[in-house]
Amino acid sequence: MIVEIVLKNEPSLELEGYEKIELPNGAIFANPVEKRAEIVVKKHPDGRVSVFTDKSEVIKSVVQSGEVVDIHAK
Repeated sequence: MIVEIVLKNEPSLELEGYEKIELPNGAIFANPVEKRAEIVVKKHPDGRVSVFTDKSEVIKSVVQSGEVVDIHAK
């Protein structure tokens, strides 16, 4: 299940082992071994940030590094 965590501000993510692909409105973190996108960070115009992932260790890191506004399961 993919989880969207909406944060008030951009979190400080310390994600080792991922290749970061910068985009104008966010970033994608890919697993270089499996060549799969595993984390998507989307910046909203109002300053909020959404983090999409199914990795529990990333969810724990995001929750600890920022103020959660909302959460959605997809």
